[in-house]
Amino acid sequence: NDGNVCTTDSCQGGVCVFANNIAPCDDGNACTTGDVCSGGTCVGGPAPNCDDGNICTDDSCNPASGCVHVNNTNPCSDGNACTTGDTCSGGFCVGGPPPDCDDDNGCTDDSCDPAIGCKHVNNMAACTDGNACTTGDVCSGGVCVGGPAPNCDDGNICTNDSCDQLLG
Repeated sequence: NDGNVCTTDSCQGGVCVFANNIAPCDDGNACTTGDVCSGGTCVGGPAPNCDDGNICTDDSCNPASGCVHVNNTNPCSDGNACTTGDTCSGGFCVGGPPPDCDDDNGCTDDSCDPAIGCKHVNNMAACTDGNACTTGDVCSGGVCVGGPAPNCDDGNICTNDSCDQLLG
């Protein structure tokens, strides 16, 4: 016995014979799999798949211990459209601050839906269309729509009554 698992030991006519074999073996490297004997020595096979499928870990292999998964701080997406600037922490994707969904339109109600993000739903709120010659303005279809004209009749037949869009 030569103590080599990659040889098949025998005795032929009183002489020890050590024939190379192709037996499975362990090359002592945890970063190889399916090791087999070749040419009388143990040859490491392919590397193990150390990908744990987690974007928040850096995957590698240590020859002494095998696969290693180290937490990182990479940017990521937590799958929630109502967070921004998501980053990895402790091996998990952590959502950042909410997005600014304010569209500066008083005729929409602004909110956030985790599946699709910012939403701007038309409302029917009272508003001012910027025209002094309309009254009772209200939102419709996401825009401010002027209401009826004001009554500018001052009751004096000796004056011409009108409305100026800026002054009224």
